[in-house]
Amino acid sequence: MLNTFRSELTKALTLRSIQATLLAAVLVPPLLAFFSGLAFDPTRTASGGFPVESHGFETAGFGQPIIILFAALLVGTEYLDAQVRTTLIATPSRARIFGAKLMITALLSAVVAALSTAVAVLLKHAVLDDHGLDLGQFSTAMAWNLLGVIVNYSLLGLIAASATMIMRNYIAAIVVLVPMVLGLTISLVGAIPLLKFLPDLAGIQLLTAYPGIGLLESIHGALVMMIWALGLGIIGWWLFSTRDVGTS
Repeated sequence: MLNTFRSELTKALTLRSIQATLLAAVLVPPLLAFFSGLAFDPTRTASGGFPVESHGFETAGFGQPIIILFAALLVGTEYLDAQVRTTLIATPSRARIFGAKLMITALLSAVVAALSTAVAVLLKHAVLDDHGLDLGQFSTAMAWNLLGVIVNYSLLGLIAASATMIMRNYIAAIVVLVPMVLGLTISLVGAIPLLKFLPDLAGIQLLTAYPGIGLLESIHGALVMMIWALGLGIIGWWLFSTRDVGTS
């Protein structure tokens, strides 16, 4: 398993598309946090509009579509030119291949979440100056919020990877999942409350608070995301293990 993990990690980190996607996922939230800090209006906080401890975390949502793209590319790129057949010749155990891809997806998603969010929070508070927090003022709640982003990104990556394996087409997975995290479902949840159990909305409060619109609390949302990740992972593993490796 260790050799399979190493080979899959090497493939992932040497693909330019994945390198560019990971770099974008690390850079986009901090850049948005920086410009958000420059445009910040302190009167909103004075009137109780935006909690100071949430600064920087609000940009984590912009990394979600990039995580979906990364996970879809990691799993689906080999189907474009049937390179998955070469992979299976080198490693006949499909379970090991699928397991390695999921572990790499979760690991790199977690690393991206930790780096991008930590830098975004630090940068935002630095730009806010007197309206932000000093490093010594960062709270335990902020540390838990950071952990929540890591959990969200990791589970979202696993969901996207499994969906790609099920569809055997990373474009289809992107088309299905990206509009969800870009606001399609949150705009409809008021009219259709059951949408809060979809994977994107279930864990959205792991990123930052969205009060007053009937979403699941962060812990409950994380459990729902885990159920989605587990269910799709089982389906993806079963299909990958039993069907032909053709692209459709």
